[in-house]
Amino acid sequence: MLNYNEIERALTNGATESKVITKLFKDQTAYNTVMSNCQRIGGKRFCCIPLELLEIDEDYQRVYCINIEKVYSLVRKWNFNKCEPVLVSPHPETATFAVIDGSHRMLAAGIRKEKYLLAVLTEGLSEDPAVRKIEEAELFSEQGEDVDHLSPSHKHRAYVTRGIKKYCVLDNCIKERRLLLNIHELKNLSKEKQDSLKAADYRVLSGYSAALQAASLVNGEEILNNVFNIIEDAGWHTATNGYGANVIWPVKSVLNLHDNDPQVVKAIVSLFRPIEPDTFFAKAHAKYPGRKEKERLTMYLEEEVAKRLGIQPLYTGGDLRKVTSAINSHRRYGATGTENK
Repeated sequence: MLNYNEIERALTNGATESKVITKLFKDQTAYNTVMSNCQRIGGKRFCCIPLELLEIDEDYQRVYCINIEKVYSLVRKWNFNKCEPVLVSPHPETATFAVIDGSHRMLAAGIRKEKYLLAVLTEGLSEDPAVRKIEEAELFSEQGEDVDHLSPSHKHRAYVTRGIKKYCVLDNCIKERRLLLNIHELKNLSKEKQDSLKAADYRVLSGYSAALQAASLVNGEEILNNVFNIIEDAGWHTATNGYGANVIWPVKSVLNLHDNDPQVVKAIVSLFRPIEPDTFFAKAHAKYPGRKEKERLTMYLEEEVAKRLGIQPLYTGGDLRKVTSAINSHRRYGATGTENK
């Protein structure tokens, strides 16, 4: 076992320790005080534990793989409302508590000079240390498996409530449109309601992250509204992948290259209207098979738009951000997206 002080020394000074360190604490009183002052709430026992009584079992934990950057991030952003109690297993034979879930929080608390850490005690583990170790290892290895990890779309309304700009822009753009933020907004409804929304052409914004990136641009609201308008005008809003990232990404990229030129909007609609999204993807792949997905889709769309406008393509591959930045800088001095027409 490594107790808190030994873990801190090992991580900060590069000290090496034996695989299992068992340290008998002379002060059994501290352990007994913690155990006698536990409070049972909702079937669980909570307590405040001095950091020096906490330890980590190297047999099943990742002491030397601890992400120290994450620890310091927790220190900088420390918020008691977000700091869940650590999960610990009492070890009466050594008067210590083994941390099963919460090693980063334990170290962050130490850096902050906290003397105690709120913990919840395991229940029903064996009194035999060898058997208990296996039970602790099981709890450690399976932690988080039953946790619902929220995606950005699940957090969308919370971010809008907080007033974070790109989420507010995206929210404004989907208002009055038949768009749902994620599939659960549909699945959680009754079958009758689901069928009703589908019949009314409601669709899930499967390319949420790509739409969010569009919303984050300087002229994000204008670009994203144009993206959605193009999808609707081309009839792709009823396609399974019409609102997917592979549609939204290249469209927003080309619009951004041309500063939302209405001619470009019309050119994209004329390209999309006679075909389906899958045909567009296939043609881009056939034309540029060796390129990454986002790159080839943007290259192909820009090439087709340029043909329709009678100009040279502004993007022919490479770092799109650098190309767009150079074009925008040039544009500030009076150039437009159709200067080479």
